[in-house]
Amino acid sequence: MFKKITITLLILWTVIPMYYALAETGETPANPLTMNLLPDLQQAATGAQYGSATENTIPQIVGLIVRAVLSFVGAIFFILIIFSGIQWMTAGGNEEKITKARARMTNAAIGLAITTAAYFITWFISEALLSNV
Repeated sequence: MFKKITITLLILWTVIPMYYALAETGETPANPLTMNLLPDLQQAATGAQYGSATENTIPQIVGLIVRAVLSFVGAIFFILIIFSGIQWMTAGGNEEKITKARARMTNAAIGLAITTAAYFITWFISEALLSNV
C-alpha cells in the first residue's frame, strides 16, 4: 500500500508542475500524459548533432566506442572508491577490514588515474589525427 501511494505521489509530483508550466503560454495546456514530445526531442538532438543526417566515419565510430568503454571503466573505478570508503567507515576498528578497504581504494584510485590519462591521450591523438583530415 505504501508503495502505491509513493508511486502515485511521485507521478503527480512530476506531472502537475509540467501541466502548469505549459499553461504559461496562454494556450490551453495539453494533457501531459498524452503529449507527443518526440518532435521536440528530435529538434534538440539535431541541434546537439546527435542523429544528424551525415554519416559517421570509421575514426569517429572508433572514438565513440573508446570513449564509451573508458567512461564505463572510469565509472566502475569511481564506484569501487565509494564502496571502499563506505567499507572503511563501517569497519568498526577491525584492522583487517581497514587494510583491505585502503588497498582497494588505492588500487581503484590508481586505476581511475590510468583510465583518465588513457581518455585524454586518446582524445589528444584523435584530435591531432582528425585535424589533418
